[in-house]
Amino acid sequence: MSTNNVSIGKTTDSFEDLQILSQKEAEKIAKTLEIKEGEKLSFGFWTSDFPELICEAVFGKNEEGNIEFKLDFEQTTL
Repeated sequence: MSTNNVSIGKTTDSFEDLQILSQKEAEKIAKTLEIKEGEKLSFGFWTSDFPELICEAVFGKNEEGNIEFKLDFEQTTL
């Protein structure tokens, strides 16, 4: 599984705001991805001013063939 990095928000933003930004960014990314059946793509979401990990997003295809994602905020370094 390859990991891609995304920069959003700032360390001065509230964690709630960063969660909302992460959700919106993941929704945008999901619309642009080409994922094969059974493949998973991982994205690290980082703050853009000073690199702190906000969350990790894992994208994959569901049984209907639609791209879905899960955001994991447990890995945060904020």
